[in-house]
Amino acid sequence: MRYLLDTHVVIWWLQDSKKLGREARRIIERDDCVVSVLSLWEMINKQNASQLRLPSGAISDLVIAQGFELLPLTAPHVEAGLALNDLQGDPFDRMIVGVAKVEGLTLLTRDAQILERAAEHLRGKLVEV
Repeated sequence: MRYLLDTHVVIWWLQDSKKLGREARRIIERDDCVVSVLSLWEMINKQNASQLRLPSGAISDLVIAQGFELLPLTAPHVEAGLALNDLQGDPFDRMIVGVAKVEGLTLLTRDAQILERAAEHLRGKLVEV
């Protein structure tokens, strides 16, 4: 199975955070995990707003060094995200769900809004971490 890591899951993995449970760690260690460039954009935005501290260097290199596939953002991803009218609020949430939907990936997240409202869009391809 292929998994798309939500941005906070990537951050917790990179920080070796206790917020990332055993099951999520097992999935990330054993399965094929993908990170959208959208998550890189979100992490850099958070760093620029002093909400996150990232290691020096290119974040893309760090993500790839973890063994994650880096997935480009495409027009179909954006269109699918914009069509998710019931996921109002954070545009990154809408886009990440759109990426998972278009690519047929299972999304790993702890985001309450996504967990509550995106299950029908992802047809069961949603795992709470």
